Order: sequence, then C-alpha cells, then structure tokens
Amino acid sequence: MAITTDVAPQLRRALEGSLAALRRSADSELPAPVVQRMHQLGERKDTLADAEREEYLALVSFWKNRSLEKAEAAVALQRLREAVPDLVTAP
Repeated sequence: MAITTDVAPQLRRALEGSLAALRRSADSELPAPVVQRMHQLGERKDTLADAEREEYLALVSFWKNRSLEKAEAAVALQRLREAVPDLVTAP
C-alpha cells in the first residue's frame, strides 16, 4: 500500500513537468530570420535555383511539422485543463 501513496505526488510532478513542456511548445514561434527567409524564398519560388528550392521545401516542411506540434500541444493542454482543473490554470 505504501506505493499507492507515493504515486499521486509522483504523478503530479510528472504532470507539472509535462505541462511546462506543452506550454513552451504551444507558445513557441519560429525565429524571425527563419520566417523571413521562408517568405523571401516563397516570393520567388517559381525562379529558385535547385539549392534554394530544396531549402524552401525544407523550411515549409519544418513549418508544417512545427505547426502540427503546436496544435497538438494546445489540444493536450486543453484536455489536461478539463481532466485536472486544479493543476492546470489557463494562461
């Protein structure tokens, strides 16, 4: 029975650490130079050299993946707010 009394505090610490990571992920933005470079390349995407086209496609792929991660983090935070309202306060 001693194990069960230790689980709640351990679970709470684990959730608190997870919340911090989720908040950072949900709130993060791409660095301005990355966004600027993606826009610069996007404005000329029909005339890019091969290396620039590869760079542009990599940036777009990175941006899409990062956007998905941010959305997933926001959904996870919302679910935690609903499941454990005393632990998670809305920012």
